[in-house]
Amino acid sequence: MSILSQIGYSGVRASQIALSATGQNIANVNTPGFSRLAPELHSLGGQTASSIGGGVQVSSIRRLSNDFQNQQLWRASTEKNYYGTSQQYLTALEGLIDSEGSSVSVGLDNFYAALSEASSTPESIALRQQILSEAKQLAQRFNGLNANIGTQLGALEGQRVAMVSEINGLSSNIAELNAQILEMESSGRDTATLRDYRENLIKDLSQYAGIRVQEAADGSLSVSLVNGQPLVAGNTVGQLQVSENLAGEQELTLVFAKTSFPLIQNGLGGSLGALYDMEYGALRPAQDDLHAMAGALAQAVNDTLAGGFDLNGDPGQPLFVYNPASTSGMLAVGTLSTQELALSSVAGEVGNNQTLLALLGSKTTSVTVGGDAVPLNDAYAGLVGRVASASRQNQADHAAATTVAEQAQAQRDSVSAVNLDEEAVNLMAYEQAYQANMKVISTSNELFNAVLAMF
Repeated sequence: MSILSQIGYSGVRASQIALSATGQNIANVNTPGFSRLAPELHSLGGQTASSIGGGVQVSSIRRLSNDFQNQQLWRASTEKNYYGTSQQYLTALEGLIDSEGSSVSVGLDNFYAALSEASSTPESIALRQQILSEAKQLAQRFNGLNANIGTQLGALEGQRVAMVSEINGLSSNIAELNAQILEMESSGRDTATLRDYRENLIKDLSQYAGIRVQEAADGSLSVSLVNGQPLVAGNTVGQLQVSENLAGEQELTLVFAKTSFPLIQNGLGGSLGALYDMEYGALRPAQDDLHAMAGALAQAVNDTLAGGFDLNGDPGQPLFVYNPASTSGMLAVGTLSTQELALSSVAGEVGNNQTLLALLGSKTTSVTVGGDAVPLNDAYAGLVGRVASASRQNQADHAAATTVAEQAQAQRDSVSAVNLDEEAVNLMAYEQAYQANMKVISTSNELFNAVLAMF
């Protein structure tokens, strides 16, 4: 009779543990990153060859987590955030250069339209004033666009500093959890919650850069960047540092175990990699193109004016001043009066428009942008087209990466997330098992009492 009671009591205990695991799952149905729990049951054997068994035992509480699916989810998160961060800057840049109010192409059209209007009466003070006004407006378009791109670069650099700080914090937390998990598992304590928390931190880290994750035999995780440089190894953590080189550009350094490594940002992936690609693949090239156009315009116009004469019969003076070192005043209009515009090819002939016609011809001046020598207007149109094309392609890539990330999340959830319908079935099954085992114990007691009553 005691064997029957023992079997019943083991079933009750196993059912209690299973019910507790189900309750924990249901309680955490909305907890982000929670991995559901499942009891591992195995039968207990008897002590002799004629024994029918010793009941049931819960050998462990299994945390349902698939490493392969987690790795897929982390990679998908890296890709999604790379394209998402890139799109923020591409959208802003496209809006700047294609805006009617800041378009250099519109400014060029207005400037050359003013020159064309004055070609019939080059001595007109009013028309000369219009030329100066449109020249100033054109210079302002160059300067405003260049300054706005500079503002974006400043925001990008600030975002890089913030991301580096976030990465360092996540890496430190992962290393600390490694130490806690190692300590708790060595004493046989439950680490399921800590492991969930650690995986959530790794998912957050994967948003900023592509990472590689490996689990050691002791349960700790090693995390490295895609280029192999370590961020976390056990309870040792690396720290990223941002510095500025002589050119005023930001550089990254990884300090790990008191050793510094220069970090190559190209190919980092994630949001941090997107910042590098946007800085050197979109924003700085756009600035370089603007400088090339501004320099070519200033040289073409000034060289033409140098061969002409103003209303006073004096040799021509430069109209534009190009300053490649300036971030807010790359192109300016010199301090010329309307009479000092050298539109005549002959001194004293105020109605002569030969130099003015030559200025109109400078509209076709070639400038090398993107490796091609094209007229100024075409150069700017090419810049707008390249940015728009990159933006459209990135949008398509972002949509695809978002779909992949959603599928990866769904695959992970199919194994690890809590399904209330499934848990409800388990709840009823374990409750019935509990009641049935209680009935076994009750029956054992009745039999035992019946035997005692025989004496």
